[in-house]
Amino acid sequence: MSSKGFTNRCSFDGIWIDLDEPVSFATHGEVLVIFGSHNYDELKPIECAKSTTDNGWEWDVPPYPTGGAGSKTYLASGTLCMLAKLGGGAQRLYDAKNLYALSEAKVTLQALYEATKKRGYLVSRFTFVSSGRYAGHLLFNTNSTWEDLRRTVVEVQRFNMFGIPYVGSDICGYEEDTTEELCLRWQQLGAFHSFMRNFNGYQSSLYQYPSQWSTVRDATINANRFRYRYMPYLYSLHFKVSLYGGTVIRPLFFEYPKDPNTYRADYQFLWGRSMLVAPVVYEGEKSVDAYVPEDDWYSLYDYNYGQRINSGHQNLLAPWTFHTPVLIRGGSIIPRQHPEKTTDNTRKNPFELLIVPGERNGSANGFLYWDDGESIIDSFDNHPYYSWIFLFSVNEKEATLIIEKQRKAESLAVPK
Repeated sequence: MSSKGFTNRCSFDGIWIDLDEPVSFATHGEVLVIFGSHNYDELKPIECAKSTTDNGWEWDVPPYPTGGAGSKTYLASGTLCMLAKLGGGAQRLYDAKNLYALSEAKVTLQALYEATKKRGYLVSRFTFVSSGRYAGHLLFNTNSTWEDLRRTVVEVQRFNMFGIPYVGSDICGYEEDTTEELCLRWQQLGAFHSFMRNFNGYQSSLYQYPSQWSTVRDATINANRFRYRYMPYLYSLHFKVSLYGGTVIRPLFFEYPKDPNTYRADYQFLWGRSMLVAPVVYEGEKSVDAYVPEDDWYSLYDYNYGQRINSGHQNLLAPWTFHTPVLIRGGSIIPRQHPEKTTDNTRKNPFELLIVPGERNGSANGFLYWDDGESIIDSFDNHPYYSWIFLFSVNEKEATLIIEKQRKAESLAVPK
């Protein structure tokens, strides 16, 4: 059935592409964990080169280790041998394997446009160079472990560096059973990832709905309220990256490259240049040992909102009942809206500006991009959207806020 025919039966807003490259569940006699409970004895395993003494080793055993395969697996694990021929023998899988995901993302996005007549969203399990232009990425096969929660913090930053900023993980973990505390902390973290979903596999005996535990339910509501309140800022970051490139979620050393302490702050990250997020990533902790770079920082936290936070290593309180510790950088102007239960209703509320003057000269600046959120963008030159720049200054006599409209869309109504 075509995507257009399917949408006539069941409306949808987006598509998740899974297994969008050649897959084999029995290469080297291995059976992937997701099929571990089934009897696949009838599968005849594919045997590929494992060492330089095997035929065709130059394709399956490259002269350097690959981070993607790791030290315990091979390039062919979970797929076909790299020396496999494609296209009537014209190409080897070694050269073309990653192009499957990119090619499928391109045509699937076009099918999504034709079926829904809207922008929608597309998420792919596999990606390649320039995939970020067509699809986001799902950090799939995360286990319900604290180690994998920490791994997602790093991976989301990496994929932003790869040019794929729309990325997230399966909140609470996909494999195995989660726990109340792990699920709660993952919900709090996931609210700061661009792609946010709660999903788990068949091997879990627990339903990982946030409502399963009252504590997780309340933490999820609190985290989503923060996310929805600052959605205009997150959306503007994505809009700007689509226009000019860059990162939405970035490591601290992107903004403070001369500070060696930021090189080791693996489990902290920034939204743009203005918001520092320090999630809880270890079991049993009720606070975060965070590094705060030398700058003007203020708390957006529940109990000490607006309080100046000193630079250096700080211990930030993080009980279950509060959202993740977040700091705002002095010199920033952040657009926001009052949060509702859905993003659609949140978008209808008037804009607010959070102005945080820097201590040195009292100035601040920011930006906002705004469109209808769903029309297909063929070209930004012709796409209707608003663009504003905010400039704030203060002296002994007065404070001045300049709102400079850089682009106007006559067909769009700005919420008031």
